[in-house]
Amino acid sequence: MGRGIAAFVLALALAAVHAVDGTAQSSDDQAVREVIHLYFRGVDEHDQEALARAFHSEAQLEASLGRYWERSFSEWRSFADRPVSPTADQRTNTILSIDIEGSAAVVKTELVWPEVRYVDYLSLLKIDGEWKIVNKIWHQEPR
Repeated sequence: MGRGIAAFVLALALAAVHAVDGTAQSSDDQAVREVIHLYFRGVDEHDQEALARAFHSEAQLEASLGRYWERSFSEWRSFADRPVSPTADQRTNTILSIDIEGSAAVVKTELVWPEVRYVDYLSLLKIDGEWKIVNKIWHQEPR
């Protein structure tokens, strides 16, 4: 019975914290989620417009692919000029976490595709009222 009461009190405390800052947080949370879904659509469907809406034009992308790898957004997005993968409909893209503080956010995503699994860490900034991905780092492994 003690654990049940403790869980109830914790739930009430969390609800109270959310109620205090919930409006601004939920609108920013929703806006960040929309940007991430644009990113997902861009990589799955090779949608240049969705990618351009999700990323800041000066964004950087970096990974350790056996060696340090980096590209500007404009260089990286050229992959979308190629045909869409025939396995694109077998992909699962998930937002694992969102951390927002003021005008900065970090989102962790998992993209599970038939041939590879990616974990992305996307840094976003709210610039002129719009959330944009400004940096992407990731891990990838074959499936």
